[in-house]
Amino acid sequence: MSIGMGQTARTLARRIVDPAAHQIVEDVHHDDGGAHGANQFHVVMAVEGDHFTMTEAAKAFQGSGTLVGDPWRWTSWSSTAEIPNTGITVDSDDELTDTGMTATKQIKRGGKVLGTTKDELKTFDCARWDAAVAELAAPAINDASCGHACRNFATLRFWARADPAIAALPAGDQAAERTKQATLFASQVEAGLPACVEACIAANNGVQTACIAKATSIDQLASCE
Repeated sequence: MSIGMGQTARTLARRIVDPAAHQIVEDVHHDDGGAHGANQFHVVMAVEGDHFTMTEAAKAFQGSGTLVGDPWRWTSWSSTAEIPNTGITVDSDDELTDTGMTATKQIKRGGKVLGTTKDELKTFDCARWDAAVAELAAPAINDASCGHACRNFATLRFWARADPAIAALPAGDQAAERTKQATLFASQVEAGLPACVEACIAANNGVQTACIAKATSIDQLASCE
């Protein structure tokens, strides 16, 4: 799981250490591109001593770093990557743990921190890599994803009706009416949310749920049906 900058993403990572080739190869997949702007990366790290240079296959970033621990049994490493043509750098501190791996990243521009993300990854059987990548591509159905979709559905539907009615009022009455409608909406959505989430999970339609969650207009919402 990757969390940060207001987003949560499911994440898969595979790390292949190859002493003979003096390199480490990482494949990382996210279920949502989010702040990264992409959802998969193939990174080759050329190792020399306890240092490495790294290049992402699609040129999403490049950089260098330092490894800590016994050679080819490193337990942690740090790196700085540059994203071309953006002025953005990413400082990452990664560590192997008893249950998997953690990675904390600071996204910076001009030395100023724009945001921080953290990966908390657990080990799994790499023989399942292809199956796990396929599963990751399917939108998640859980309380969080259904709750987001239900709230967005209710918000778009409610204000599609309320906004025209508010706009039809005299200008001096509109602010008070909007406050009144916002209070009404908050009570209605909280009352109806548990039943909506339950129905969403029972329907088990990840594609439709993701569509509803990402809709920004009533027309986009209609296209999800």
